[in-house]
Amino acid sequence: MNNTITVLILVLMGAQFGIALTASIIVHPILRKAKKETAIEVFKPFFNKTHRCVLILSIITTLIALMYSTGSGNWWWFGIAMLMHLNGPYTLYFMMPTNRRLMNKNVDPLSEQTERDIQKWGGLHLVRTILNGLIFIAFIVLAVYTK
Repeated sequence: MNNTITVLILVLMGAQFGIALTASIIVHPILRKAKKETAIEVFKPFFNKTHRCVLILSIITTLIALMYSTGSGNWWWFGIAMLMHLNGPYTLYFMMPTNRRLMNKNVDPLSEQTERDIQKWGGLHLVRTILNGLIFIAFIVLAVYTK
C-alpha cells in the first residue's frame, strides 16, 4: 500500500511539474513569437485551464501526503507537499498583477503594456517551474531513500 501511495504522489507531483515546465519552455516561447492578438487568445484559455488543474493537483497531492505521513509517521512527505503552497503567496504578490492585466476582458493585445506583460510572465512563471521541479526531485529522493 505504501508503494502505491508513493507512486501516486510522484505521479501527481510529476504532472504538476510537467504542466509548469510546459508553460515555461513551450507555451511562453510560442506566446512571444505569435502575433499579439493570437498571444492573448492563447494565453487566456491556457491560464484558465492550467491554474485550476495545478491547484487541484496540489491540493490532492497535499492531502495524500498528509494521509501517508499520518500513517507512516514520516512527516517529510507532508512537509515537502506544503512547500508547493509557497506558489500561492508568490503568485498573489508577484504574478497576479500581470495575470490580471493579461486576463482582463478589455485587454488591448496591441499595447506595449500587454507585450511587456507577456514577456514578464515567462520570467515570473519560471520561478514557479523551478520550485515545482525542486519539490518533485525532493519527493523522488524521499521515495528512494526512505522505507
